[in-house]
Amino acid sequence: MLGDVTSENSRGPRGPYAKSAQLRKEILDACVTVFADNGFHGSTMSAIAQRAGIGQTRLLHHFASKAELLTAMLASHEQRMAEIIESTGSGEDALRAHVREVGRNRERRDLVQLHSIISAEAAVAAHPAHEVYRTRYDQLRLHLTGVFAELRGAGRLKVGTRPDILASQFIAMMDGLQLQWLYSPTTVDVADHLDAFLSTLLIDDAD
Repeated sequence: MLGDVTSENSRGPRGPYAKSAQLRKEILDACVTVFADNGFHGSTMSAIAQRAGIGQTRLLHHFASKAELLTAMLASHEQRMAEIIESTGSGEDALRAHVREVGRNRERRDLVQLHSIISAEAAVAAHPAHEVYRTRYDQLRLHLTGVFAELRGAGRLKVGTRPDILASQFIAMMDGLQLQWLYSPTTVDVADHLDAFLSTLLIDDAD
């Protein structure tokens, strides 16, 4: 792993390009808050521009429509999900990595709220995020099905439930528990609940 590199070419983008990239990031961050508060249909370009601290004309210079904004924002977060899937290893380690990521969402209420609202809205086929979420759930379900199948092959599962069903149940618990947490953050600890669920499924390595 590289340390603190201070050469001129390693400091990242500079000048107008760096400023433009930073502004796009600030706009997308503003989208998280606005869409989380109002959903896609209830949000406006003017509200996003105001939240980002810029004029609407400047916003339109970077993003031509609200649908383009939503797609770009979701793409950045789906990249994070892809990185988690690629770096979680296999078997129980992969499941625990998802639990840790969900646990970190305690500090990211706006993202949880955004996901809960947009994922429900996007169930309608005409919604601009419909394909994004359909693909997200398909890929996550496929990933987790492989994880549970691996655990089954290693003799680590207590239950005879099919791996694809366990995958769907795990996703449903993550989404459902986060929704309950939004209503009662002092009562529902999503990571603890998921750990308890996994304890009903997994045989300890030492057994």
